[in-house]
Amino acid sequence: MVSGALFAQEIHLKTRDLKTDLGRSPATADNHQIVEFDHSPSVEDLDALLANGARVVGVLPDNAVVVTSGGGVSPFAGIRSISRLDPADKISPAFGNPDPDNNAVLAIVEFHPDVSSDTQDAVANYEGVAFQRPSVLLPNHVVVTGSATVLQALAAHDEVAYIFPADPALLTDSGFSACAGMLTTSGPVAQYSNLVHGWDTDADGAVHLGYVFASLTTRVPAQTVQSEIVRALNEWSKYANVIFSSGAGATAARTVLVKFASGAHGDSYPFEASGPILAHTFYPVPLNPESVAGDMHLNADENWQAGADTDIYSVALHEAGHAIGLGHTDNPHDVMYPYYRRGMSLSANDIGAAQTLYGSPAGAGTPAPVTTPVTVPVVAPQALTLTLDSTPASVQTPAAVLTGTLSGGTAPYSVQWQTDHGYSGRASLTTGSAGSAAWNSGPVTLVNGANTISVTAYDSARGTASGTKTISFAPPPATTPVASPISVLITSPASTTATINSASASLAGTASGGAGIAKVTWQTSTGAAGIANGTSHWLAPAIPLLKGTNTIVVRAYDVNGNNAWAALVALRSY
Repeated sequence: MVSGALFAQEIHLKTRDLKTDLGRSPATADNHQIVEFDHSPSVEDLDALLANGARVVGVLPDNAVVVTSGGGVSPFAGIRSISRLDPADKISPAFGNPDPDNNAVLAIVEFHPDVSSDTQDAVANYEGVAFQRPSVLLPNHVVVTGSATVLQALAAHDEVAYIFPADPALLTDSGFSACAGMLTTSGPVAQYSNLVHGWDTDADGAVHLGYVFASLTTRVPAQTVQSEIVRALNEWSKYANVIFSSGAGATAARTVLVKFASGAHGDSYPFEASGPILAHTFYPVPLNPESVAGDMHLNADENWQAGADTDIYSVALHEAGHAIGLGHTDNPHDVMYPYYRRGMSLSANDIGAAQTLYGSPAGAGTPAPVTTPVTVPVVAPQALTLTLDSTPASVQTPAAVLTGTLSGGTAPYSVQWQTDHGYSGRASLTTGSAGSAAWNSGPVTLVNGANTISVTAYDSARGTASGTKTISFAPPPATTPVASPISVLITSPASTTATINSASASLAGTASGGAGIAKVTWQTSTGAAGIANGTSHWLAPAIPLLKGTNTIVVRAYDVNGNNAWAALVALRSY
């Protein structure tokens, strides 16, 4: 395993490896900036950032942090570069390359943690989109439906940190749990970061880690708690060169300390009694010191159970991924997706990420077995079988519904579907006769051309069955006349640059075209925003100005949400 010091010349994002220039400190008005050090940031470095008026909101292993700073960061000793997140780096590669104006996708927009919900809504209003906030979402997450053009417009906002695919079931299913991410002593690891290394390997090519239990939940027998967590640790050992065994003590090197805790419990990340966070885990060495590296903390105030929600094994399986150095993925079908639920199994993505860090377990020794007695059934259940009902091979509607039945296996079941264009969801089930159930996918979004839909069923004994359907979508010819382009003009002041030596300015103008103008908005480069009076003839009074250069953007929207803009530069010297 390569030591972390060699990774200082690049910042690893999910979109690319960002090569930085020594001493680069671009002039930027962005509040959120990447500060890269030539070493792992120390407490003294974080104190120096605070003294600069900057607060850490994310970590980019190994040597960079993302900060919020209204006035920018002044370089000091140890800083290698100061840069910004490019809008293109804020859009997950998991979306592929959709058509800019069609094929709307369901996405999670992640704002930087310091951005308030009011500011989030201001971004939505500016772009003319609607945000959804299911109860399970983290405070800095919203769900939006939009085309690639909409996502690109959102990514251009400094307040937005990242945009990645949303699980459609988040809007209707309450069985999800949220994870705030892998933690460091400097802050949480950013969703948009790409983690490229974990624990150093031992001489035999494997990583040997100990585990030690501290305080446990009293809601489940101690032996059950421990065996469920060890079972989760060893699930990763089935696929990667990571071997867990009982550790020598809580302070021993390369040891995962597992403890259930309430509220403030000795780190910088207190639990809330009724909050959305069930657990958190610290990144391995070298980003964290040995005293905390790999440690898993679980919220003792949750209603912990074995085999039912809140399920110890399901949470531990996710957190164990963090303990070995895996961050959050952007794929809703992965255990390491930031929203997970009971009954999930390691996906090919999860296993591939672990094997990228440590290789497969062949020849690396045998993982320590789970000591909990296993009950072997006397009669093996019939294999799980999935059938798909017949569907038209081609349709003229942008959605199709798939149905079918399940039989065999061990109830209860779950059924998930996914298209080869990135859409996914969870089917509804109707229990039939003993050992069978009918399923219905609900609307499956289709794109122009062929759509291959994969349907996979799961039972409670971890059996699986799958099938596919290919449906072609060809929309009927458009008959709606093309609307005229939207036009918005600023008629007062008449010039595009005006000197206005007062604390506010009034703008007036006209707007026309599209499918009918619905509203006219304004926003300044200093953060003020509002809605103008009128539509075809509009007036925006009392727009606040700061001393210096103020750019005012006026945007007109038609009833379909299409828009156009005009801008004026107001110069105020006193």
